[in-house]
Amino acid sequence: VMGGAPRSGTTLLRKLFDRHPGICAGPETKLFVPAAFNLEWLARSYALPLEDVRSMRGSAGSQAAFIDAFAARVRRETGKERWAEKTPQNIRNLDWILARWPQASVVHIIRDGRDVICSMRQHPDWRWVGGQWQKVLVPRPLEWYARRWLDDTATGMAWRSDPRYVEIRYEDLVADPPAVLRAICDGIGVTADPAWLAEATRRDDELDDGNEVEPGTKRPDYEGAVSGASVGRWREDLDAQERQEVERLLGPRLRELGYEV
Repeated sequence: VMGGAPRSGTTLLRKLFDRHPGICAGPETKLFVPAAFNLEWLARSYALPLEDVRSMRGSAGSQAAFIDAFAARVRRETGKERWAEKTPQNIRNLDWILARWPQASVVHIIRDGRDVICSMRQHPDWRWVGGQWQKVLVPRPLEWYARRWLDDTATGMAWRSDPRYVEIRYEDLVADPPAVLRAICDGIGVTADPAWLAEATRRDDELDDGNEVEPGTKRPDYEGAVSGASVGRWREDLDAQERQEVERLLGPRLRELGYEV
């Protein structure tokens, strides 16, 4: 499972691993978040018949059993040995996940909390309305975003002593993708396919023309292309007063994680 604070690079990470020859890391499902998943979305995003997904859910005796059935179906459909699920909130449910699936691996991606705040406060929340996802901007106080990052990073870091846990920094991933991807593969017990590693370093201008990048953003990572364009955005996005407040709130954790403050 993959997780981390929202806007920390989980989408980039899952799209990189979806291109691995042995791993299916499809769209976010929220299956490991209690009562948060949507059957219609699951069927559409994984190109499965809705009636099949409903049947799987109806015959499953629990959410965990449904996840097992869904994962088996995805592996069969894709012909890949492993299924990886990326939902940021996974990092908050590791107790349940690892108790139910003790053989699972966890990849926790951490990004500079100042950049996370800048991204979160400009990014609308997704809402399922009328059979489709819609974006709704929900402004919140700066401190709310800071506390969310602190809580999520702390929840993940509490598992550092567990051999199933792998922690990476977003900034390291975009600076040296092959090195970080190899480290993840070593941690989760899969082969770092050389062709996959080479393809993972594709340039921003190698994106397919048909791929949609979020309007008004410099986010080639949204489509799985590695870019450092958003690293350090807080230097421009935060004014002097906001910088002072954010560093007051996040300073100790940023230093602990090796960020300059």
